[in-house]
Amino acid sequence: MKFFYPQVQLARETVLDEPDTYYLHVVTFCPRTCFRANGHELDTSELDKGKYKVRIKLRQDPTLPDFDYITPVVHTLALGGIAFPGGEGEIEVSVVGDVLASPASVSRSVDPPPTTTQTGGTTTVGTTGSDGKTKPIDSDSLFSNF
Repeated sequence: MKFFYPQVQLARETVLDEPDTYYLHVVTFCPRTCFRANGHELDTSELDKGKYKVRIKLRQDPTLPDFDYITPVVHTLALGGIAFPGGEGEIEVSVVGDVLASPASVSRSVDPPPTTTQTGGTTTVGTTGSDGKTKPIDSDSLFSNF
C-alpha cells in the first residue's frame, strides 16, 4: 500500500446547456492516526489544455492520538461546473501535508507546533470515466429507507 497517495472517485452531473458539475471523493491512506484533512486548493491555470488541478491538504495534528495504524483521511469536494474544452478533460489530484518538524521534541502545549511541508503522490482521473449522477445526494434522501 502506498501512503499519502490519493485514491480518487469522480462523479459528474450533466445539465443541458450548462457546464457539467463535478464532485470529487478522495481517500488518502496515512501510516498513523494523527493525520487529518486540512482543506484543498484548486488550480485552473491549465484548463485551456483540458487539465484541472486539485491539491489535497493533510496535517499531522499533535492533539490527535498517535497510533501506528493505517488511517484513511477523506476529502469530498463539490468542484462545481467546469467547462473543459471539447467537453472532456482530466482532473489531477495531488497530496501535500504539513508534518511535524520534530515529533519527539514537540509537546502538545506548543501552539501551533512547527511543521514542514511534504509532498505526497499524484493521480489523474479522466472525466470520461466519471460516474454519472442525475443529481447530487440530498440530505433528506440519506435516511429515507429507515
